[in-house]
Amino acid sequence: MCQEIITNVIRHAAARHLWIELARTNGGIAIRAKDDGRGAKEVRPGHGLTGMRERLEQVRGTLQIETQPAKGFRLEAWMPVSGGLA
Repeated sequence: MCQEIITNVIRHAAARHLWIELARTNGGIAIRAKDDGRGAKEVRPGHGLTGMRERLEQVRGTLQIETQPAKGFRLEAWMPVSGGLA
């Protein structure tokens, strides 16, 4: 997941910075990422974002994406963790 986020920023965002945060939350793992790149008027998922969403849905996870022109992208992915995480 993080690798796909990094790849998308390098290929498409023209960003100077990318921040990624991983956190244990609500019985799962959250990945929050934001960049300071060019952003867009609307989210138009390509193969990378579509693949992320499909993989998350397979494990009952979620993906939220926000963007605005000249304001970069914000992404939050969440996936459940079953047992064994202390």
